[in-house]
Amino acid sequence: MSILSELISKKIEENKKSGFYRKIPDIKIEKLNSEPYSFTSHYNTVTVNLATNDYLGLSLNERVKTAAKQAIDLYGTSAGSSFLICGHYDIHSELEKELCRFKGGYDNCILYPSGYQANTGIIRALAGISPLNTVIIFDELSHASIIDGVIASGAKFKSFKHNDLYSLENVLLRYKDYQIKLVITEGVFSMDGDIPDLPAILDLTEKYGALSIIDDAHATGTIGKKGGGSSDFHNAKPDITIGTLGKALASNGAFVLSSGSIIEYLVNFSRAFIFSTGIPPSSAASALSALKIVEENPDIVLKLQNNAKFAREYLKESGLNTLNSSTQIIPILIGEEEKAVSIEKELLKGGIYLKAVRYPAVVKNKAILRLGINLTVDDALFKNVLEEIVRKVKS
Repeated sequence: MSILSELISKKIEENKKSGFYRKIPDIKIEKLNSEPYSFTSHYNTVTVNLATNDYLGLSLNERVKTAAKQAIDLYGTSAGSSFLICGHYDIHSELEKELCRFKGGYDNCILYPSGYQANTGIIRALAGISPLNTVIIFDELSHASIIDGVIASGAKFKSFKHNDLYSLENVLLRYKDYQIKLVITEGVFSMDGDIPDLPAILDLTEKYGALSIIDDAHATGTIGKKGGGSSDFHNAKPDITIGTLGKALASNGAFVLSSGSIIEYLVNFSRAFIFSTGIPPSSAASALSALKIVEENPDIVLKLQNNAKFAREYLKESGLNTLNSSTQIIPILIGEEEKAVSIEKELLKGGIYLKAVRYPAVVKNKAILRLGINLTVDDALFKNVLEEIVRKVKS
């Protein structure tokens, strides 16, 4: 065995002993019905899914599926290469235009293969304009893709305390002389399910001449009266909005919205965009179809919001700690990693699939059960599912 193999084996064993070991769960689909849907787990139980980010349940919507199938028949299964090599199809361009309008009236849009690549790609590209004169300021609970992009950028960086405007302003004051200042936060935080005070953040970025960037991955389709995300919810528009197509929009890929000049710059200097194959036309078609459904049916967004509110209130009244969640993402604080994993397994045996989230996704010994409230769970089962979660956590 080589030295590298020995070190890898040692690292994996350490991870197992510490309780942080992970493996990809196998999901067996025996019969996949339309809304609502469930699957058969390895415990042979029909299981409802509270781990999914398919918040509106549109991935199994017949209209969305038909759009993807028709796009495959028309365009084939792949974009063929990067957009700069093989170009856009009209379906990509139409999706970009609709996203610009839906998300608050942006000038232009660029599509990335994933949210991770969008975040790392734009941060590295923007910091590359003037690396020695750039500081990146970000919420301490930002997604790993943001943090990875920040580290990879080579620029100066500093986090501010979670959703703390006083901390943010102190950091801005400290680095006010930097030529380029990027301030990054999330529209809905992916683990805690809380929302920042975006208008106040934008006031600070304007005051200190910083560029505001928001990751709307979990906000798009879920918050705001029309499901438009942060711009809809706050009636305020950051300089740059990032989002994914793989959550409420029931597809895959990601988008970045901004001014024409910033998007033009990213097309020319974002390596994550330049050197990646574009998203398939079928993905663009399914996302566009889902987007139109959201716009035409704001009642489904309201239903998601009402279900999430009911769940938060029920869990809190039952004595569980849901931190500061105010959205469809509801964490239940467990603490010990092994206990969280044990509860996850017991729930799965009973037909409820959700995930224990452990370090490094959260702080050590602050493990949570993460509930993603979504419309794939049958209304008749919803209250029973919550009751069972409370029983298992308290047992």
